[in-house]
Amino acid sequence: MIKPKKQVQKLTAYSIPLDIKECTLKLDSNENLHGPSPRVLEALRKLGKKEISLYPAYGKLREKIAEFNRFELENIKVTDGADEAISGIIQAYLGEGDVMLTLKPSFVMPVMYAKVAGAEVVEVDYENNFTFPLDTFSCHLNDIRVKVIYLASPNNPTGTVLSPENLAKILTKAKNKVVIIDETYANYYGESFKGVVRKFDNIFIVRSFSKDFALAGLRLGYVISAKQNIEVLDKVISPYSVNIAAVKAGLAALEDFKYFIDIKNEVTRAKNKLTKLFTSLGCKVYPSGANFLLINCGQKFDYLMELFSRQNISVKTFEGNTKLKNHIRLTVPPESKVPLIEDTVKLRHTIVFDMDGVLIDATESYRKTISDTFEYFTGVKVSNEKIQEIKNMGGYNNDWDLTEYLLRSVDSKIDKKQIVEQFQKTYWDDGKGLINNETLLVDKKILDKLNKKYNMFIFTGRLREEAEYTLEKLGIREYFLDIVTTSDIPEGKGKPDPYGLDLIKKKILFDKIFYFGDTLDDLQCAEKADVIPIGVLPPLDKKDDLKNKMYEKGAVMVVDSLNDVGKVLEI
Repeated sequence: MIKPKKQVQKLTAYSIPLDIKECTLKLDSNENLHGPSPRVLEALRKLGKKEISLYPAYGKLREKIAEFNRFELENIKVTDGADEAISGIIQAYLGEGDVMLTLKPSFVMPVMYAKVAGAEVVEVDYENNFTFPLDTFSCHLNDIRVKVIYLASPNNPTGTVLSPENLAKILTKAKNKVVIIDETYANYYGESFKGVVRKFDNIFIVRSFSKDFALAGLRLGYVISAKQNIEVLDKVISPYSVNIAAVKAGLAALEDFKYFIDIKNEVTRAKNKLTKLFTSLGCKVYPSGANFLLINCGQKFDYLMELFSRQNISVKTFEGNTKLKNHIRLTVPPESKVPLIEDTVKLRHTIVFDMDGVLIDATESYRKTISDTFEYFTGVKVSNEKIQEIKNMGGYNNDWDLTEYLLRSVDSKIDKKQIVEQFQKTYWDDGKGLINNETLLVDKKILDKLNKKYNMFIFTGRLREEAEYTLEKLGIREYFLDIVTTSDIPEGKGKPDPYGLDLIKKKILFDKIFYFGDTLDDLQCAEKADVIPIGVLPPLDKKDDLKNKMYEKGAVMVVDSLNDVGKVLEI
């Protein structure tokens, strides 16, 4: 295998999908979801055989772009999207031993282009709330190795805008450095720094037709800079990189700028509604000068992502980026689509289920494991009635603890670690144990009905691996937005401590929560967490005595099984 140069070997390619994902709403790439002007579509329909068969000419488009920006034709270079413009500038001015200075987080491709050129990249972190780090950034300008500065305004993914004051301070210290100002989203903000091109000969304004004019599929961008800089780019960038369809579309788009202004106004209205919506949900929404919002969802991230997934709404996430953990970037859709997002994240009643004795019949799994483990160490059997009796006492929701209690009651000195090991070998055994004896206690049709009206979660004393295994095996995992298990709970914080339910409350949006449990510990846990306790009589004890105890522990209702849930909830 022939290896590329070392700079390329070190890079990870920017991953793009092979097909356009069909979504209810595609909000992950900042495309203009309104689509291009009708004049663009008409211009493309008029493309003829001769125009397609010949190399494109760029004179009219350059003139139109120059007129639109109030520059001369000699100040304009058309490119195959803003990416080619940025790549071409970096290729022309950066080399081995040079440094490109930029901010983080920002558009990732300039960093890759610089590294391919053999340059070093210095990324200065934004300060709190993505405030521009002027002092730190300015210090790096003293480094003579810095040859190129890349800035985006508005910046992607933060939506932040560079202030004229900060730019002025940077330019006074960067007179001998190339300054790229990426204005891909500037038309949404309504202000531009292109005027500095007339004052400084080291400025490259990069613009795109993708986000504002909705031509992302045609790839069209351009550079505004001093005449001599455009002549440099003519030497670096392919002479015919922009196709004739993009040329015709670009001309038509500029002739109908009013169409974009209407879209911009609608985006502003929709952005304000979404900002208000997500702020009301307890999320932090950062001010944005672009057609997208950066939102810190905090502990509600997983919950919101599951809601979006269920509605097939695609948003941008930042896996692996610790600075943007729990953040999403959301393209602002047409105003008519905002109600769909509102409906997706609206407050709904929430049901939390315990698993064993409520959803799952564990008589031949957990209960048998308790009995078998006791017999393994003592040679004596223990009845299901005895086990249920201890369950009804409260305080032994964890079956390891219950097994230990039984052994201690016959003066056994077996170490707790040995008890747990034998218990797990019998019950789990890497998915080959008694766990496979478990069956459903509820009709799936009931879960179907509940799922249409309620958000559903599980809080169980099981280990996560075991809980997921059974839910998947019995075909009901899809009904639950998330599960909280003993694996998620600190030692000493199991039921009846409310820690697990409080954890769910922090992660979700709710107006009312019901918790269905089959033990007194479950009901006490619910009451302590200030959620509504519903008792479910376990398979081995349907007696009035347990029902009465459940009411004493705060249950607002007790049902024989989840199949009677209609007596409690409206389905």
